[in-house]
Order: sequence, then C-alpha cells, then structure tokens
Amino acid sequence: MRIVDFLTLLGGTNQQIIVQYEYGANRHGKRTGIVDKVQFINLSTLEIVDAKQPQIYLTAADTAKPKHLWELILLLKQHNLQRFMYVRYGAYLHPLFGYRIGDNKLLLA
Repeated sequence: MRIVDFLTLLGGTNQQIIVQYEYGANRHGKRTGIVDKVQFINLSTLEIVDAKQPQIYLTAADTAKPKHLWELILLLKQHNLQRFMYVRYGAYLHPLFGYRIGDNKLLLA
C-alpha cells in the first residue's frame, strides 16, 4: 500500500488512537489448523529505501514507546506519498495491506 492510499483510508479515524503492528496473524495459513499467537508491537522508526520501487519501512520493536496516529501521519507526510509501505520486525519484512481497529488501537496488517 502506498502512503497516499493509507492516509486516504484514515480519513475520519481518531488521531489520538495508538498505532501498533499485529504480528503473527495467519502466519501458518487458514488451512493448517494451527492457531497463531498474535503479538501487538509498537512502531519505533521509519526508514527510506530507494530501490526500483520507492519504499518506506516502518520498523517495529518490542521496546519502542507507543505512537499515536497523529505522530505517524506527521512522519509519513514528510516523504514522497507514492512510496510503498512495509513493516519490518526483526528479519521479517511485511508489505502493508491495511489495518483494523480493535481494543482502541489501530492495528497494521
């Protein structure tokens, strides 16, 4: 998902909500019967990557301070809005497809 698409989807969302990455959901696929343990991880930094396709990595870290949605929006608006968004957690790199709101948090998926 590009930054401009993400910001458009957020239209009327409460900007005081906490943003976290939902790690582990459906990691084994729906047909395996394995129940995934889901973790909610805070975002720590943004990293710009100029590859063939311009990208931005949102790095998630267990020790990071929680970010509010308004903070993330301010950080994203400083960059080229056509960049594609990814979430990095350890060695795991996940393209951002969207989000859901649960438990008064915006959970990136």
